[in-house]
Amino acid sequence: MRRPEARLGVTVFTGPAWAWWLIAAVTGVSLGLMVVALVRLFGRRSDVRALEREATALESALVGATLPEGAVAYDAWSFRVGARFAGRVRIVVHGGRVSVAGPRVPDALYRVWMWIQALLLALVPAMLVAAVVLLDGRWLLAALATFVGSWAVSMVGAGLWPGLGELGAVETGRFRALDFPLASVREVDVGRGWSKGGLGVVLFPYRAAIDAMAGRRAVSFFGPDERGREVRFALYMTSDEAAQALADLLRAAGR
Repeated sequence: MRRPEARLGVTVFTGPAWAWWLIAAVTGVSLGLMVVALVRLFGRRSDVRALEREATALESALVGATLPEGAVAYDAWSFRVGARFAGRVRIVVHGGRVSVAGPRVPDALYRVWMWIQALLLALVPAMLVAAVVLLDGRWLLAALATFVGSWAVSMVGAGLWPGLGELGAVETGRFRALDFPLASVREVDVGRGWSKGGLGVVLFPYRAAIDAMAGRRAVSFFGPDERGREVRFALYMTSDEAAQALADLLRAAGR
């Protein structure tokens, strides 16, 4: 008598050749699109390199900090996009430069987080196709489990990043800041633009819901990071008016 797991393997992985060719094709396309999106997310180069430094008292929103003459500061909440900020942030525009300060995720950890959830998600379409062409509901269950796994990785990381980023500010109360020329800012958007640069593919199941949440309050733009890459910043502002004011300010001197 064959072992149950052997019978299961034969049952699940048998079927007409054309079905497996179709499943393989869908797998290749899905994984290919996801890899291209991830390469876009992490591979864009900037003409300038941002300065990563300890945030000032003003940038860290510490009690007693004063706003320099001519400076403009806004408080916001960062989406978990390529700039890697998470949670409450402060953006300051002064003297032709922009600084963004707040909890920030380590680069390697952010990359691993994105790759795991993206590759799991990329397997789901092929499993759904397998369920249909092979008429096997177990592939549907596998697709559901894989999607839930991708969603769980995404949600757990999104929840952990603000607290993780705050660990570095425990002693001094000051976060890390990215400081870069205002002229290096590109493609300023209010609302749906948060997903530019590859995230629209990586997070496609949740994109519509995040678009709706962004409304007229999410200001997003491309800017440099400390490694010379061009990354997306996405900041959820405290009001529609603040979002429009920041967007106008960035557009006035940006590219």
